[in-house]
Amino acid sequence: MRVLIYGAGAVGLGLGSFLLAGGAGVAFVGRAATVAALHRSGLERGGRFGAHRAAPGDFEAAEAVAGLAPGGFDFVLVAAKSFDSAAAARELAAAREAIGERALFVVCQNGWGRAEVFADALGKERVYGARIITGFVRPEPQCVEITAHAEPVAVGSLFGGDRGRAEPLCAALRAGGLPAETTDRLAELLWAKLLYNGCLNALGALCGVPYGALAESPDTRALMGEIAEEIFRVMGAAGYRTRYPDAGAFLKALYEELLPPTAKHESSTLQDLRAGRRTEIDALNGAVVKLAEAHGIDVPVNRRLVTMIHELETKFRA
Repeated sequence: MRVLIYGAGAVGLGLGSFLLAGGAGVAFVGRAATVAALHRSGLERGGRFGAHRAAPGDFEAAEAVAGLAPGGFDFVLVAAKSFDSAAAARELAAAREAIGERALFVVCQNGWGRAEVFADALGKERVYGARIITGFVRPEPQCVEITAHAEPVAVGSLFGGDRGRAEPLCAALRAGGLPAETTDRLAELLWAKLLYNGCLNALGALCGVPYGALAESPDTRALMGEIAEEIFRVMGAAGYRTRYPDAGAFLKALYEELLPPTAKHESSTLQDLRAGRRTEIDALNGAVVKLAEAHGIDVPVNRRLVTMIHELETKFRA
């Protein structure tokens, strides 16, 4: 099995490391500095699930699909940042001949609404998605650390595709040591993740603390309650649902089940701000705000979080 990882950031490198450990052929497409580091030093993974190292000759890496060996791929994991979705979809569509017609595209991005961008460019029948609640941190361009893991990676289709088509990918991830499974309930799982990220990412970034610290303060717990209530109102109006019947049930699961194994993880939003990078807030709380506007619902807490993160982006990127 040959897998293309489009986007060699923390998530892409992390997933690629497990696929390599599971015996899959892996090719990365990333930025020049990352590609150079991978060619020079190989790929290293540490943290939860143990250490793994792949030598430079164990995988491919290039700045574009055209720079990879011919032969096509079985899967393309899209791990580019959510705000790069449109550009990524165009590039992947343009590289269709090199990628091959057998490939399934699996969107591994944060937030809601990303799969539709790729479906428009590549066809709904070939676009799947992944719900990932694993914390990835990249201390060096070619190194990734696994800091948290809450549930298995879940792969499925939002467009009625057969979940069985994703099983070879999940099997390869499992063989490499990362729990993974197929699902027919991807939309429900993605909304559950959006609840998780919506309550934790922006707030953790604004406070400058890991996830667990947010549960220790009555003030931040109250804010997370308001965020969750707003998201459930939007979900209901838009006709979506998740595994949790209401905000109270979600918050109970958050504090008792989801937060403990991820308590020390710092959100990707906080990591991006510290590095002076653009965040993915528009695909997280921003997606809630956009959907709320479409249904005439007021979500003042989520809206304010988006505004504040944008203000910090301007400050840190100045």
